[in-house]
Amino acid sequence: MASALYGQSGDAKAILDKMSETYKAMPGFEISFTQKLANGMDGEDSYTGDAAVAKEKFFVDFQGQLIFCDGPTLWTYIAEAQELTISNFEPDEQAINPANIYDIYKEGFEFEFVGEDEREGASVNVVELISTDEDADFTTIIMYIGQQDSYLKAWDLIDYDGIPTSFVVTKFIPNRSFDDGFFKFNDSKYNVEYTTDLRN
Repeated sequence: MASALYGQSGDAKAILDKMSETYKAMPGFEISFTQKLANGMDGEDSYTGDAAVAKEKFFVDFQGQLIFCDGPTLWTYIAEAQELTISNFEPDEQAINPANIYDIYKEGFEFEFVGEDEREGASVNVVELISTDEDADFTTIIMYIGQQDSYLKAWDLIDYDGIPTSFVVTKFIPNRSFDDGFFKFNDSKYNVEYTTDLRN
């Protein structure tokens, strides 16, 4: 009964809109996540990371990189090489970052409800987003959205070869507030040997 109901036209949008509204109502949030990559005959590679978001600002700690974005400016710091790259942040409608994942469906996608499932012990609605942009890095995003809380529990990115990259949220802290400087790179905290500034 539930699957038949959600499968009707417009319900996928209602699920996505509720998710977007839920995240936008928060001052910020933190997540820990696991990324799983298919690597051919060997199965898959697994990586863990952390992120923090406050509206359009975000921070990511993943695979030896620290990424800070305060809105206009993006800093990418590679810890092992002590390299810092600074650039203007120019969000792309098709490029996923922690601050837009819950809104990305609004431009450049068609979407439909495909069923119900469980993720991390929670009942989820499964919504498939199909890219309408021929230049996108992937063709499809499959989102697993909590039925009770509208939180995004997991998502899969499907490339043009049909190979998925999966992300699972392993920890979620809603309604976090951050200091003004949290999303700016602080060179007093990190050793920087090489700096590349690409800003206009």
